[in-house]
Amino acid sequence: MEDKYIINSSDADHHKGYEVIAKELGGSWDGEELLINTSWCDIKANSICFLEDMYVDIFSMYAKKPILVKYTPDDEKHYIIVRIGFTGSFFRKEETQKFNNLGVFIYNSSQDFEIEFPVDAQCQWITLRFSLDLFNSFNTPNPDYKLKTLFDDKSPWFQYFSLDVEIENYVRTIIANVDKEKRRHITFFSKAADIMGVIVEKMEKESSLVKSNIHPDDLKAMIQLKDTYLSDFSEQPNLTELSEEYGMSVSKLNRIFKSIFDQPVLQFYNQQKVEEVYRQITFTEKSLTEIAFDLNFSHIAHMSKVFKKHYGHAPSELREKNKK
Repeated sequence: MEDKYIINSSDADHHKGYEVIAKELGGSWDGEELLINTSWCDIKANSICFLEDMYVDIFSMYAKKPILVKYTPDDEKHYIIVRIGFTGSFFRKEETQKFNNLGVFIYNSSQDFEIEFPVDAQCQWITLRFSLDLFNSFNTPNPDYKLKTLFDDKSPWFQYFSLDVEIENYVRTIIANVDKEKRRHITFFSKAADIMGVIVEKMEKESSLVKSNIHPDDLKAMIQLKDTYLSDFSEQPNLTELSEEYGMSVSKLNRIFKSIFDQPVLQFYNQQKVEEVYRQITFTEKSLTEIAFDLNFSHIAHMSKVFKKHYGHAPSELREKNKK
């Protein structure tokens, strides 16, 4: 295996990073679009800037060796980053997808953060990046507004939400608008605003505990665990093997994982799995039997029981609703 390709990223001069990558890998960057095609990687990225301090970035990447992105804290200006990640295709109807980076990750520019992308996997994600000053210019001060209170905290913090279908629909609209010849820039801005509106509501309803003062090594390890071992729904993760992999007891592994993702490993995995049922019913044409088989449920009745317990209605009702 070749050495990792390391990308050092800073929020102070966001587009400078694209210039560096294009130069190092022999690609092109025209101010909005990055294109890289080498013997070991294929990368396409678009980055649209609004009001000088807000960026909407769309990425698609395949690599034959690990790519590590290191975000360096920046004291000059305070930024908020919202990263919504996928692996697989946004649009293929029949394909079983493995969402290595599935989820909504929110962190600020004070938080040390590293992402190592998987080898031989098609990764896609979008990132919303904006300064705290810009965010506050759109909002009036309100002490009961949880997301604003979080954003105003300039100490390192990290927040995670599962990716629901409403946010995914906005992401799909952004992706569908990437084509250079047909691009409407206002769509990137308006859908980014819609996404932030949903996140505001999720923060109020779910009242998740904010993760602060997380050791960067723990954050990196648990995100890697999620991306590498909790992305394949065809096989239940083995906690004993995972604890050996990360050199800690099962109880410690669960404790650290829960401190970041709010749930112990298997509970988190099972919730992601039932949410994937919802996603495949909504975005694919696969039969319920095919979905149950692909996601390793013992039989369709088992999938239906788990789904109904989580959502309050049967998967067949969702499929019928979508048809209408």
